[in-house]
Amino acid sequence: MSDNSKGSGLEAALDASRSSDAMIRVAAIIELGDYIEHPEARKRLEELMDDDIVTIEVDAAEVLVKVGGPSGLLSVLDVLGRREDDPDVDYIAYMLQNLDSGGELPVLAIASSIDDDRLSAAARTGLANLRRLMGR
Repeated sequence: MSDNSKGSGLEAALDASRSSDAMIRVAAIIELGDYIEHPEARKRLEELMDDDIVTIEVDAAEVLVKVGGPSGLLSVLDVLGRREDDPDVDYIAYMLQNLDSGGELPVLAIASSIDDDRLSAAARTGLANLRRLMGR
């Protein structure tokens, strides 16, 4: 793929992620994951975790965790802690629990490998709540 077509693909995914049509936004999440190395794609996925539709929030979190590496997980933990009183983030926490307990991704092991000084206060809270949910 040429740099120009990659740039236009990223722009198309960013535009789709801002659509008023929720199904188009959902589809754009996977596309944004293909461009995770671009700061604007990562930032948009992080913003989508605050969408008004839970499915979009969970899907964005899942892409960040699966393809964004430890820094993607860190973004998700931050949201879990920042919005700990919002019942919508419970769905994100359950998705993380399922990834971990199902053996698809060792979420807690990855979280534990993140240097403590990289964890914001919100991320620490999110991680503590996730550990409690998982009984660890």
